Formats: sequence, C-alpha cells, structure tokens
Amino acid sequence: MTALAAREAYRLWAPTYVSETAITALECGLVEAMTPPLRGRRLLDAGCGTGRRLRGTDAASMVGVDLSPEMLDAGDVANDPAISLLVGDVRALPLPGAAFDITWCRLVIGHLPDCVPVYAELARVTVPGGMAIVSDFHPRAHDAGHRRTFRSDGVVHEVEHHVHALTDHRAAAAMAGLHLVEIREAAIGPAVRPFYDRADRLALYDEHVGLPVVLALAFLREG
Repeated sequence: MTALAAREAYRLWAPTYVSETAITALECGLVEAMTPPLRGRRLLDAGCGTGRRLRGTDAASMVGVDLSPEMLDAGDVANDPAISLLVGDVRALPLPGAAFDITWCRLVIGHLPDCVPVYAELARVTVPGGMAIVSDFHPRAHDAGHRRTFRSDGVVHEVEHHVHALTDHRAAAAMAGLHLVEIREAAIGPAVRPFYDRADRLALYDEHVGLPVVLALAFLREG
C-alpha cells in the first residue's frame, strides 16, 4: 500500500470523515482534559479538518485552519458566526502573531516530515502566557505496525505519516519558546471497545488492548 500525501488523502476522506474513530475518540478525551477553561478566550485549531472540534466550546472567538478545502466544506460549522475557517498550512498560518490564548494542533504534526516549522508557527500565533496543545499518533503504535488509514469507495488508503519521538517534540518546542508542562497518552481500552464491536473485530481489540495510540503534549508560550 502506497501512502497518500495528506492533501490528497483528506480530499478523498472528506465525504466520510464525520465518522468518529477509536483514535479520534481517545484523542478528544485527552485534549478536553488538558485544555484550560475556554470562556472568554481566543481559540485556534491549526489543522482543524472539518472544524467539528470547535463546535460547542464557549471560547470568545474560534478560528480553524486546514490545508484541505474539501475538509472545511464537509463540516457543518461554516455557517456558525462564532467560527471562522481558513485554508492554510500549519507551517505558515495565515494569521497574525500573538492572536490566540489557546492553540490546538491535533493529529496533524505526524503528517509532516519536520515538526520544527509547526512548533515555530504555534508559538508565533500564541500569546505569551498562552497554551499550545499538540497531539500525535503515538510512536509505539507505529512501531507495533499500526498505520493511519481510511476507506474511500471500498478501497483502504494509508495516509503519509512521519514518526516524531518525544525528544523531537521537546526540542522543536523549546526552540520556538514553548515550555512543556504536561504529557499524557491514551491506550486502547474499554472506552473504545464499542468501535471494535461495531466493526465485528473484537479479536483485534484483545490484541490491541493496552497499546498507547495517542500522545498529547501541553506547552506554555514563554513571555
């Protein structure tokens, strides 16, 4: 199976991306637990996909940026006056500096070969004293043979993925002026067993249980 570049992969995936997966469900739990209260704050989701994660927050303003216009069009948040969606690259965000109190970059950074430019941009657009939260496909899941895949028109496609070790994240963030304050990981367990059950793949669940599949990091932007 040849991995598709992220731009092409998400163009194909967009029509069915609304479906939650075990990975995205676990990732949401981590980020919700790590994000400080959003009321009155400015929130950016860099690499927002359909923008669905912005819905339901009580942030004062919400902006989503994604490389794929098809993903942005596939969401149901475009008509929400509180949410602004922009096409853009997380390595060159079309946004002014120090514009956000909380910045998310969720399950995006692994699609890129170098995480340094991403962290530089997250730091640039986050206010001093603000927080950046980054999640990634866990290196241990990749080492165990797991890949980021999706199905389109009956065909399974793999999405380009680059493994970034925790040391890579730490070094890139530190260069950008981001101070690591929290690390969490999520493993396959009872919370996502229903995903395996619905797919009639409980034997795989027994094989995967306990394997960390999502890594999440929280950083403070230094002043």
